[in-house]
Amino acid sequence: MKLSNLLNSELIFLDIDHQNKDSAIESIIDKLCETDKTLNNSTIVDLIQKREKLCSTALDNYVAIPHTKIPGISRTRACLGICQEGVDFGSIDELKTKILILILHPENTDNHHLDILRSVATIFAKKNVVSEILSLNDKNLIYQIIQTNE
Repeated sequence: MKLSNLLNSELIFLDIDHQNKDSAIESIIDKLCETDKTLNNSTIVDLIQKREKLCSTALDNYVAIPHTKIPGISRTRACLGICQEGVDFGSIDELKTKILILILHPENTDNHHLDILRSVATIFAKKNVVSEILSLNDKNLIYQIIQTNE
């Protein structure tokens, strides 16, 4: 499954909190839950933060992919948040995370989440793609760049 199958421009958020890792996670989850009222904000925050304590989901190149399985959801959800100031997510390259791709999977899912993670890693490993996305303030253009680079 491709990331663009899970996203649309309404699920791209341009103003993620940058105070610290926890506030950035809470900010993107709050925004996702505002667009999808069926999601339980506190459950998602708790599970994502527990996942992050096990091992940071930060990649290099300014990107992190916080993800977890959520009981009670029937399909995978995703959103993308941008924090121009950057947040320390503990990335290997020691750069602050500026792009967060939050992915929530149903609890009883097969390994299709690995395909999604692979899609995200492929897109955001390209430095020119990350630079272009960070230079934009238009959700529709960001979504088009993601579609083009899958």
